[in-house]
Amino acid sequence: MLRPLQQWSIDAILAVQEKAYAPFLVEQAHVLQGKLDAGPPGHPLSWAAALADAPNELCGYAIAVPWSSKQVPMWNHTRLVSPQQADCLYVHDIAVAPRHHGSGLANRLMQQVLNQGASCDWPQAALVAVQGADNYWRRFGFAPAPGPDVGSFGPDAVWMMRAYLPARKP
Repeated sequence: MLRPLQQWSIDAILAVQEKAYAPFLVEQAHVLQGKLDAGPPGHPLSWAAALADAPNELCGYAIAVPWSSKQVPMWNHTRLVSPQQADCLYVHDIAVAPRHHGSGLANRLMQQVLNQGASCDWPQAALVAVQGADNYWRRFGFAPAPGPDVGSFGPDAVWMMRAYLPARKP
């Protein structure tokens, strides 16, 4: 079951993040809160996953924000772009608790945020692949792209982009 991530506490989000990433990639609570608040009003871009047999357990999440493809994203910073100035959806983070790996939750979360971004009429989506995950993101149509220096995400970070493939609203 997917629902807006804003319905979960920052502590629950951080607990999943701490299990999914190396310690230097865990963000501060106020940074995460700023990203959760960044989407267009009434149009959530960040989503949570819970399973039917454990509806009160945060199993995974996706955080996405409006973005300018020319702006350098920085890890653990609240630098954001207003929805009106955005030219893409920036998929900041998708994390699934280790005990739910292989359940398809990351795929469902990614499809949800991509659909939300398409409905905002942004022509593209971007992300920074970390911890060697660039091959994983290729299955969603992302490819390495020239762009900003994403070194604040670690030495193996890769800037990736994709054009929107879903049908756009007329």
